[in-house]
Amino acid sequence: MRKTLLKNWAAKLILFFVFSSSSLLFSQKYPSFGHPLRIPLDPSGGFCELRSNHFHSGIDFRTQQREGLEIVSIGDGYVSRIAISHFGYGKALYITHPNGYVSVYAHLSKYNSKIEQIVNNFHYQLES
Repeated sequence: MRKTLLKNWAAKLILFFVFSSSSLLFSQKYPSFGHPLRIPLDPSGGFCELRSNHFHSGIDFRTQQREGLEIVSIGDGYVSRIAISHFGYGKALYITHPNGYVSVYAHLSKYNSKIEQIVNNFHYQLES
């Protein structure tokens, strides 16, 4: 009888922790972010979409067949990384938000003048 009581008590305790932790997990609210473009968002590629040799790692938007549209951060934050590659993302900018999320802006045709100056100075330093 004593073993049965202990088993029931342990099972109830485990269930309590499972349900209380799952309610905490599922009660978290996802942050609300704005839009990166000043035009209606029209997705052209989805996250985890199967490509020929990989899964797509972002969400691409059509730009109404125009280049050079202004792109804005989806929320407050700071530039945590500037990347340039001849493949993949091309020119990319990473913004770290106060809640720990990072938004990535890829396939950019150019950076704003302040960031472009930083990139040019870095290239001159590296002589690349």
